[in-house]
Amino acid sequence: MEDLRRLLLLRLLVVLGPSVMLLWLHFGLEPPQPLPPWSIALFLGLIALAFLALGLRSRRLKPVAAWELFAYLQFDVLALTVLLYFGGGASNPFVSLLLLPLIITAALLPAGCVWAMAGTTVAVYTVLMFHYLPLPGMLSGHGLGFHAHLWGMWLVFVISALLIAGFVARLAAALRNRDREVARLREKALRDEQILALGTFAAGAAHELGTPLSTIAVLAKELEREHDEDPSLCADLRTLRQQVEACKSILGDLLRSADLVADREVTQPLDALLERTRNRWQLLRPRVPLQVHCAGSLPPPTVAAPQTIGQTLISLLNNAADACPDGVDLAGRWDARWVVIEIRDWGPGLPSEVANRPGEAFFSTKDGGTGIGLMLANATLERLGGRVSLSRDARGGTCTRIDLPARIEVA
Repeated sequence: MEDLRRLLLLRLLVVLGPSVMLLWLHFGLEPPQPLPPWSIALFLGLIALAFLALGLRSRRLKPVAAWELFAYLQFDVLALTVLLYFGGGASNPFVSLLLLPLIITAALLPAGCVWAMAGTTVAVYTVLMFHYLPLPGMLSGHGLGFHAHLWGMWLVFVISALLIAGFVARLAAALRNRDREVARLREKALRDEQILALGTFAAGAAHELGTPLSTIAVLAKELEREHDEDPSLCADLRTLRQQVEACKSILGDLLRSADLVADREVTQPLDALLERTRNRWQLLRPRVPLQVHCAGSLPPPTVAAPQTIGQTLISLLNNAADACPDGVDLAGRWDARWVVIEIRDWGPGLPSEVANRPGEAFFSTKDGGTGIGLMLANATLERLGGRVSLSRDARGGTCTRIDLPARIEVA
């Protein structure tokens, strides 16, 4: 919508410029040189039609495409061409108004549109050098010197158009790229603040949960001794103690993995990392089958920061198991440039409109989900030079893909 507002400003300039030209022709010359009334009516009709189309378009919430804005600007060039044709052509001092659509194009649209608009305006100016309706009694009788002056104006226009298309367009593109980079950094800073807050609460929770978990483990062990004659109850109590030990192990890993710099100095073979992740995760979700596969030239590469990546994989595996409790696949493959880890589930699948949103703060496709797992996974992998993406699997379900750069040493 901001582009439409800029286009509306251009339309006002397009109307204001010819209005000044008409006043100049009527009051500034002796004798006055008014344009034919029907030519003015044609110009005003084109401008009114352009304003009407712009007003109807502004009511739609759909973003303005580059080709659409380019078409609106071409319409402005047409309206100016009509008025200049009936106003003396290239001999009219207001012919430089043709630069206005080019300036707006250079500020808003890609380089291809800018050069196309530059070619259009130069072509229109050149045509107006030969084909126009001269104003009666005006600029007639001048010799070759005046024609040289007109061609000099044409050359200045061409040079101006080339400068706008070459320099101003690049400057505008650089400013747009800077704005996008600033917006990206602002979003990253906001996300990092959220992650810092989560990390602070997680550290406090890890410290506070240590005591009750130890108490639960002791009580479970005492109950197991007191009811050793009941095999079924003892089995449940052993499962309870295993889950408590898993929770304590997770809390210990959480505190140890807080130092990401130190974790980066540790490496682990990819197949060993996936196997260790499976063993840890099966303690948490023993009822969900997990298949692990590795494919690639041997020996497998070693991966940096295994503690951090392993915790990220567990979080993503939990998401997959929530979507499909019947089974999850964990696969790793590699080449000379990338290490790829894929987690596949056979659930209902990911809606296509949200495939590019993983990592956004508090975005989730699960009922009651908070999206914290995806946000933390995406932030963690970005710090390691990787990325996470979601896609619909061709066989059904969802594929969560992790790409890590091959900054790894082959064992």
